[in-house]
Amino acid sequence: MQNHLAHPAASSDLAVRRARRSTAPRPEVPSSPSAPAARRRRSGVGVLAGAAIGLLLLTGCNLPVEQWVPDFNGDGQIDQSEINHQQAKIAQAVEGQRRAVQAHPFLSCVRAHESGGNYAAQNPRSTASGAYQFLDSTWRNVSARSGHPGYARAAHAPWHVQDAVALWLYNNGGRSAWRGTGC
Repeated sequence: MQNHLAHPAASSDLAVRRARRSTAPRPEVPSSPSAPAARRRRSGVGVLAGAAIGLLLLTGCNLPVEQWVPDFNGDGQIDQSEINHQQAKIAQAVEGQRRAVQAHPFLSCVRAHESGGNYAAQNPRSTASGAYQFLDSTWRNVSARSGHPGYARAAHAPWHVQDAVALWLYNNGGRSAWRGTGC
């Protein structure tokens, strides 16, 4: 029988390997070879812009109206027409962000190949559904991680939620999920 303590260097190497597995990944190893860090940062700008608009909506609507609605006519009072004007501006910004995500070239290609652009599409041979044909288990995981939980299936989610989840997956190294689409 061999004594493991006879070789202290071997046990030290084992400890180092175990420590590496139990801690964060090494900095010299990228998280995904198909998504270099610089590209992930650049493509994440759209998601950040959308998050900023969402944050504006969430925080702005909880503050007194004077703090999120400018006095457009300069009379010193905020009236309903000024509130309506600001709400329309915010809604327009949100819609613009949603359309920008929808126009993303890679996502447009995947949508066309996977479902013909049909956000309610259902694969008859699997649980895949929606414009990007997410399997139900993948959808539940990725939609929650991307900040859009609450829809059991991709086809049940509105178009802008499906687009946002697909963009999140793409920006986080998930392009390989659609490798066979030709996009």
